[in-house]
Amino acid sequence: MQLDVALLPGAAHISAGCVLIVVDQIRASTTVATALDLEVRDLLLAGDVATARDLARSTGSLLAGEHHARKPPGFDFDNSPSELSRAGIGGHGLVLCTTNGTAVLSRLRSADHVLVGCLRNARAVAEAAVDLATAAGMDGSVQVVCAGTLDLFALEDAVAAGVIIERAAERLGATGRPVELTDAARAALRLRGSYPDLLTAMTDSSGGATLREIGRAEDIAFCAEVDVTGTVPYLVHGDLLRIASLEIGTDGSTSVAEARF
Repeated sequence: MQLDVALLPGAAHISAGCVLIVVDQIRASTTVATALDLEVRDLLLAGDVATARDLARSTGSLLAGEHHARKPPGFDFDNSPSELSRAGIGGHGLVLCTTNGTAVLSRLRSADHVLVGCLRNARAVAEAAVDLATAAGMDGSVQVVCAGTLDLFALEDAVAAGVIIERAAERLGATGRPVELTDAARAALRLRGSYPDLLTAMTDSSGGATLREIGRAEDIAFCAEVDVTGTVPYLVHGDLLRIASLEIGTDGSTSVAEARF
């Protein structure tokens, strides 16, 4: 099975049997996984503030997100996974306003399977992607798509992609299936290996620098935690960018949890 990384969002591709994992490590992907961990009733993504406000108004949902890295006026929460983790949002609908990750998810929404990955769910999302790709047969492959920042390379996304690729290769190795790594996947693995730990990598990234600048340094450590959740966010096919949890049965079967909207 081929494992690939799109180090720039423009390198992402949709093909039969390819399972995509979109990574917007600091912070949208981490916030999405955290919101689902908190059992929100319904999770919708919006790419701009006006759309987010309209969606929240029409669905009776809470609002979280950022514009130029800062919480817009009237929003209930920032795009802060650590802030959300302390909030009582379980049972509520949530509209999350993001820029980079939402644009990439929208671009790739016609793919058969689109997952959302980050360090916190690295093993879970990697194993789910491999299992979905295996079910596709000989054409099955996995591509981790780095959302980047305004279509430019983002260090934090590439490092997280390296971790996810490592986990995916381990999953394939356990099943005895051969692994084919593209050059981009090898580069992501090498980049991750160049740092002594993931907190250092996140702190060193431009995303980490932005969080320090806006007074959200606590999110750096939160985003740097690895394999702490089994939640696998899945892009639900439909007109809206709706995210639900991928449920994995004991027999390896998968299904998408129905949003309670």
